Amino acid sequence: MNNLKFVSYMSNQAQVLTNEGIEQLLFQIREKNKRLAITGILLLIQGKFVQYIEGEATEIDKVYEKIKLDSRHNDLVLLDSGELNTRQFKDWSMAYKKIGDDQIKEILGHAELNLDDLFLYPSQQKTHPVLKVLYNFTNSLST
Repeated sequence: MNNLKFVSYMSNQAQVLTNEGIEQLLFQIREKNKRLAITGILLLIQGKFVQYIEGEATEIDKVYEKIKLDSRHNDLVLLDSGELNTRQFKDWSMAYKKIGDDQIKEILGHAELNLDDLFLYPSQQKTHPVLKVLYNFTNSLST
């Protein structure tokens, strides 16, 4: 049995992408992920990328190392990682969702995420509300 792993991270866009730019990025990610059998979700929240990827552990490690070097974003913060028994996104090479403040408020009860605090205080990452937002969409798409 393959050793499954997941990684979730957040980063700033190096330059704000247009909708067309995001579509091109998603096309590239989806094609690459299909080849590598990686699945996941990319969220755009308050101008920041929040991504969850899953797959065979060695592939996830390789892809995450490349992601850290990708010039399209910066200030990358690892939010969570670990082993998986089963995929959350078996049918999604890369789901995408732009999250508005109204959706954040619906999930958290308030719209204030303070995403910049994660870059200043990365020790908060495992308990940060952005993970609740991410996993809310992970659960809704994977069921």
